[in-house]
Amino acid sequence: MNVLLDKKVYTYSDVNSLPEGNYEVIDGEMVAMTPSGFRHGKLEYVIAEILGKNLSSKGHVAVGEVGIVIRKKPFRLRAADVVYVSKEMSPREPVGMLEIPPDLVVEIISEDETAGKINNKVQDYLSIGVKRVVCINPFAETVTVHCQGRSDIGYYDFDERFELIDNVFVTLRELC
Repeated sequence: MNVLLDKKVYTYSDVNSLPEGNYEVIDGEMVAMTPSGFRHGKLEYVIAEILGKNLSSKGHVAVGEVGIVIRKKPFRLRAADVVYVSKEMSPREPVGMLEIPPDLVVEIISEDETAGKINNKVQDYLSIGVKRVVCINPFAETVTVHCQGRSDIGYYDFDERFELIDNVFVTLRELC
């Protein structure tokens, strides 16, 4: 359940002094995010492990509600479950909130998230240049893959093999 935390309006100048917690900032307003469950966390771990194993020499992987600045005014900060940033995009490992678009964002859908909320998040990521957004729905056991500059969306179930990114293919049923 996403709820507004307080009435303070946050701006981009707050980016390095935001309070600890599990939230996003949508047009200056802090929106709480429900803590994730075990399967959600396991999927984050498994995806990050696959990315690390296959792409660690080519980039950087992070998990756990990684902050991504979408827009400075009005301030919009999204929290991604898993991100991969290539060394082409950032030769050094990023520090703090990401102000560059990751090559890949993986969102694991929580039970309380609506299709509209997920779609808004995907559109935010694509709007800043994220090349690929993978949404994993552990309840429906489905995966959708959204690619920058493409209107078609890839739909898969947990038994189907799909490309996570850069010739890294997975079948989620085998992993969870």
